Amino acid sequence: MASTTDSEKAIELAQQANELTKLGKLPDAARLLRQASTLAPDHASIKQGWITLKEEEGKSELLGICRTWVKSQDDADGDKALAIVRAQGLRENEAEQAMEVLFDFKGEDDLLDQVTGELLQSLSAQRWLAKEVQERPTHMYYELFERGDDSIDGLLKTMLNRALWPNDEKFVQGHRDVFMLSLAMMMEEALEHPERAMKGVAQLLAHHAEHLHGIIDADSFEVILTSLDIRLPNSLRSQATLATIKLYELAPSTAQDLVSKFVTNRVQKSYAEDLVVAFSAAAAIFPIAVQPAAQLFLTEGFVSTLVPLVEGKKSLKLEQAVLELISASCVDKNCREAVNRHCRTWLEDVVGTSPDKKRSNLAALILVKLGEEQPNTDGPVIVTPGKVDQDDLIASFKSMVIGSDTSSKPDSIEGLAYASLQSRIREDLANSPKFLKRLLESMGEASAHSNVLFGGLTILTNLTAHLPIQSDEEKRMDQLKAYANVQKPSDPDPLLDDSHVAVRCKRLLEAGVVPVLVAIAKRSSASAHGQISAILLSLSKDSKSRGVLAQQGAIKLLTQIYETIKSSTITPNPYPPTASVTTAQALARILISTNPAHIFNASFPSQNALRPLLSLLQPTESSTWQLHAFESLLALTNLASLDTPTQDHIIRNTFTTIVDELLFKDNVMVKRAATELICNLMASPLCITQFADPSLPRSKHNLHLLLALTDVDDVGTRSAAGGALAQLLSYDLAVEAFLKQEKGVDLLLEMCMDEEEDIRYRGIACLRGVVGEGGEEGIQRVKSNGGIEIVKALLKESRRQEVLALGVETLKILLGQ
Repeated sequence: MASTTDSEKAIELAQQANELTKLGKLPDAARLLRQASTLAPDHASIKQGWITLKEEEGKSELLGICRTWVKSQDDADGDKALAIVRAQGLRENEAEQAMEVLFDFKGEDDLLDQVTGELLQSLSAQRWLAKEVQERPTHMYYELFERGDDSIDGLLKTMLNRALWPNDEKFVQGHRDVFMLSLAMMMEEALEHPERAMKGVAQLLAHHAEHLHGIIDADSFEVILTSLDIRLPNSLRSQATLATIKLYELAPSTAQDLVSKFVTNRVQKSYAEDLVVAFSAAAAIFPIAVQPAAQLFLTEGFVSTLVPLVEGKKSLKLEQAVLELISASCVDKNCREAVNRHCRTWLEDVVGTSPDKKRSNLAALILVKLGEEQPNTDGPVIVTPGKVDQDDLIASFKSMVIGSDTSSKPDSIEGLAYASLQSRIREDLANSPKFLKRLLESMGEASAHSNVLFGGLTILTNLTAHLPIQSDEEKRMDQLKAYANVQKPSDPDPLLDDSHVAVRCKRLLEAGVVPVLVAIAKRSSASAHGQISAILLSLSKDSKSRGVLAQQGAIKLLTQIYETIKSSTITPNPYPPTASVTTAQALARILISTNPAHIFNASFPSQNALRPLLSLLQPTESSTWQLHAFESLLALTNLASLDTPTQDHIIRNTFTTIVDELLFKDNVMVKRAATELICNLMASPLCITQFADPSLPRSKHNLHLLLALTDVDDVGTRSAAGGALAQLLSYDLAVEAFLKQEKGVDLLLEMCMDEEEDIRYRGIACLRGVVGEGGEEGIQRVKSNGGIEIVKALLKESRRQEVLALGVETLKILLGQ
């Protein structure tokens, strides 16, 4: 029988549980009732508390199904629970209540894993899990690990959401607990699903490595490096690679020391098992830290013993690991030379005799990489014909991409990516519609971060690449460098000229490259986004292609990539400094030749495109910034024809830059484009105020600059300035401001005497505004400057009906008729 103290405590717990039940916090209420039941199991208030709780829980279809499923463990009940979670929004706290119920379901179960993953999309379930991890981290980790991948993903999502944790101390401790548990799990013998544990290691390192000081040591690094073994699943190796990358970022020298010891110790043991692990790790390190990896690779006696080692062990997996290592090492020039000296004959033998297509294909890929350049030497070179012809390798790679064998495609595409650095290979690939079609299909089917995706984008980048624009100064510097090296300046490769690149771009457009780029961008990395922007920039050079690019989604894609670049909070920023400029420039080019009314709407407003365009107007040290500004101004001029909100957004964000930085640039094209933009913006009342509102300190200065543009040498600039003035002077407030300009009327009369009919038209339109809206002062100013005679002369010389009509109206006003 319960003591009086126990009964009182139980009653108090039951009362608290009832309050929590009323608030809908059923898991907390159940926890208190369980505590109360251990103290006074037969007490009436406790029994009533359970009844009330069950009644409240019974109101939820999901909770009822979950309880039934826990008892039955029948897949049919699990399917019902999953369907409910996916089909309908959960009520407040319902997800955490379902999590509480389902924790009575033990063991690995795919349906349970899926339901848990879906529930952990909810913040209430994540809050519940965060609380449980604080109280019993080991129990919760092992339970979720056993359930499956979706459950671990939900746990990691919870771990990374700071808002779920009461304070920084708990947040950091949670990371340390889960990281240590993940490492401990990785060290278990014969662990099933090690990729789940490695995901915890990698994700916590990637996002909050600063919370893990003191945990990472040589043993934990060894666990990660061992997981790079080529015999292990890609799902595990990719997570281990991510963890290794982060460790190199955090402590490059320490990481390099540990890698060096790890590889050296295993190579010295000389067992095939240890060698496979060592070479796998070394191959994975090359893309992460090229110089340290190359230094290790070029250690005296290492490369020269690779082939004898493989041939002596007669291990197929070791052969594969060595091939992977040699392929990775080819990123470094000195490593390529060493491989060429010591391994080329063996590689050619593998291509010619290996029964394993994957190994022979990888050896062929290495030979393509080696074929890019001859080793440097000061002495005579003895040329020995190779057993394998480069053209044959490339033809073989092409046929593998076109064929249906998916296993050989990654290496074949990577090989062609290297080969396409040569202009003749670019022409060959672009001239094969079947190859382009299959390449794009393969890229569309590839997973994110795959070699197929990276290699395919590299091929497309090379096929579409134009030669960089060089200033005269840069051309002279190249010539001087050539003379300094006692070389005659080489003639440009004709296959890289604009006409050949244009044809290759056209063929890619016909093959459907843009929809593929749009599709893969959603799952691509920062480097892939940079390549996609560069490809679209090249495709947009031909004005005839821009309509197709716009229709197939290039404009929306580029705005999304630009926003992704600018919103990136990863440190260090994965995007190169030029990525945003390339993206904005591609967008500008397409928008120059596209009707904005066909692209923008309520769901995709024009403001989405303005931020990248406006960024190109800011002066930089780059020799090409004026070209970028010019293209942006043309695109903005086109956009300004869309509607007033678009015009007003441009004015608010860049009007000062246009007036102060661009209107009087020495570059005639930039000056003209800026003036044309002002002309289109003048349709907005907001633009009128920038020139006519006396309360704005700069308005008088702005009007003075606009008038000055009517007197420049360039016809296009004079015409655009006159068009802007004609619109401005249709407002009486603007005419009032104009009449305060000392030489304003003289400039308008000069426009009326211009040799160009279009400018005379704009001049008489401006004059009509002054005499019509300026009242007696406007009329007298024009008359006193010889306006009557000039208008009469204009009427004699002009033949255009609109000029004559405006001239007659103006003359009548001046003559008082």
